[in-house]
Amino acid sequence: MSRRFWPLLLLAGLLAGCPAPRAAIDPQGPIQAWATDSLERVRLEDPPRPLEPLTLYAARGEVESFQVVLSGPRGIKSAWLEVSPLRGPGGAVIGPENLTLYRQHYVEVREPSPSLDDQNRSQGAGWYPDALIPFEAPGGRYRAVPVDVSPKQNQPFWVDIAVPRGVPAGTYEGSYRVLSENGSLEGRIRLIVWNFELPLRPSLYSFVPLWRTKTKAARLELLKHRLMPGRVEPQEAIEFAREYGLNSIDLGFWSGANAHTCRAKPAPPVAELAAAKAARQVGVPIYNFTFDELDVCPQNLLPEIRAWTANLRAAGVLHLSTLSPRPELLDDGSGRPLVDIFAINAEMYEEARENGLWEAARSKGSSFWYYTALLNPKTPYAPQWLLDYSPLNWRISTGFLAYNLGFSGILGWAADHYDPDRGQDPWTDVRYFNAGRVYNGDGLWFYPGHVVGWPDRVVPSIRAKWLRDGVEDYEYLRLLRERGLSLRLDGLEQAMARSMRDWQKDPATLEAVRRRMGEVLSQGR
Repeated sequence: MSRRFWPLLLLAGLLAGCPAPRAAIDPQGPIQAWATDSLERVRLEDPPRPLEPLTLYAARGEVESFQVVLSGPRGIKSAWLEVSPLRGPGGAVIGPENLTLYRQHYVEVREPSPSLDDQNRSQGAGWYPDALIPFEAPGGRYRAVPVDVSPKQNQPFWVDIAVPRGVPAGTYEGSYRVLSENGSLEGRIRLIVWNFELPLRPSLYSFVPLWRTKTKAARLELLKHRLMPGRVEPQEAIEFAREYGLNSIDLGFWSGANAHTCRAKPAPPVAELAAAKAARQVGVPIYNFTFDELDVCPQNLLPEIRAWTANLRAAGVLHLSTLSPRPELLDDGSGRPLVDIFAINAEMYEEARENGLWEAARSKGSSFWYYTALLNPKTPYAPQWLLDYSPLNWRISTGFLAYNLGFSGILGWAADHYDPDRGQDPWTDVRYFNAGRVYNGDGLWFYPGHVVGWPDRVVPSIRAKWLRDGVEDYEYLRLLRERGLSLRLDGLEQAMARSMRDWQKDPATLEAVRRRMGEVLSQGR
């Protein structure tokens, strides 16, 4: 082939969000399609499967997802996906306004993230489906549909079904249809809606700050995935709490003290903190993320921590920091801990449980949030938030592990971090560097929207969907306990995550336990 054609082929590969095609597409070739659940990661060259009906289960107020995968031995030209309304009992309909369709965009992992545990490790180099381009996006460098599919490669689509509140429980039937120049195929969907409802406001707290796209539209995208964007503007707070389930707010006063600086700025005046809180007071907890990973600092900054805590307390603001619950942090002079919310990683958790400071802090009123970043060499077996790790690392973190181990929230260090100073385009380069090593997708749960025609928005990843689904698992567990139904599970839910080391890694087992929980809640006895 002449060299002058290669740039065109590479451009076509970029527009499709996949490797450059290896052969020309034959629009007369056969097409294949099948559906699968949300916990499978469909790789580019996974073998095709039979087209069979798909059954899903969800509560009212829950978002349940599925995937439709399209492929063809000779490629597919101008592919599209349609999903019908789902029709249920008494003429009830889950219509188009409750369906969100995406095309999955593949990103390349060139160098795997570190792996230090035999049971939980990177799935290796290669192409991973991750960014989800909404059909409604106007398109730019990338568009959702129509899309060309290279020969013998897969193109998965993602569908969110937001089950409306108040719809009747029962069975809803519908279909999906794949269209292309090569022809069309149709598959059936059945959704079982259980007889209970998840609350709009999640029980699991979270802090997932936006670094690059700090807009209202970007904050809304996080909220739609049951993740809290941290700081919100005063004029947004009421709307976010009432309409989108905002359950906590970070005031955003940063001390400047972290593991690199080991130095804190003076605490803001009480009046300034109180005014910022009053402007955002909508009946949800208001905290301030103040210090970050000071455990490694040679000086413990205890005077600075005391000064910040005193001013925060005087303003009625909770103190959150990524600190271990050391003995000197458990008494502010009145018997109350200096930290209201300890955000800790797996190593800090295990140490706190072993030395008794976890229970000591909780008995005095502190709560704990879970976080992870990079890969801690002391706890590589714990769930990791790296793109090339298995899906359950994400789903289990915000669900069974958080609930069973006693965490009331999670902390992510960034929602949309990438490095423009090194020319990073996260749509083609998902590497995060630290000390010369690569941690794929770290801090990048949402992609910048300008490349799909949305300069003020972010585009979700599949990992954000797994986190959202875990938050909903957490809700199931809370409802079971509150309604006195946990005994009906015979310990199945506890076996899903017993410790940072012992947690379920089989998606089919997780779905079976979730289904059992849903059935018990639906029966209400």
